[in-house]
Amino acid sequence: MFEAEIKYVAGPGFTPPGARLPEAVYRDVYYDAPDGALAASGRELRLRRMGETALLTAKAPPFDAATASKEEFEAAVADPKATAALLAALGYVERISLTKHCRRFQDAVAGLALDITVVTVDFDPRTFVEIEHLASTETEAKAALSAIRAYAAGLGLTRECRDAYTDLALAALAASAPDKP
Repeated sequence: MFEAEIKYVAGPGFTPPGARLPEAVYRDVYYDAPDGALAASGRELRLRRMGETALLTAKAPPFDAATASKEEFEAAVADPKATAALLAALGYVERISLTKHCRRFQDAVAGLALDITVVTVDFDPRTFVEIEHLASTETEAKAALSAIRAYAAGLGLTRECRDAYTDLALAALAASAPDKP
């Protein structure tokens, strides 16, 4: 699937319209080759745990540079510990781990089903709002981006955040590291 997604910065009390879904906590571990080749090429490899559920996701390089929207390949994982061991055996190393606290909603605009997630993270004080549409083709996903922007503008969301959570987490980690003599 092609994920057309735009992330916005919102006020802490922001609540979007639409059907409210159960809240979720995502515990994500991002893996990379030891030389950082995946990140350098715009790819991602993520093992996500959500309670008793786990997913392994591979993300292709962005098809839209402005939003970093990507094609995704995802599979449910029955044993996340064994999957992590398998990734290590294949030579992948943990790049960063992070936790996302998510309030989730669903809505629609212009015939597009939208997933809206209000996200907070421990490493950044801002509240983020992810608005996404899963499309079967890159062309459909690119077309959905303008509808997402119009929908967001109608909610007063205009400040896009192009930084990936991994980059924000790595920057926060670097900022908190003690200076070397």
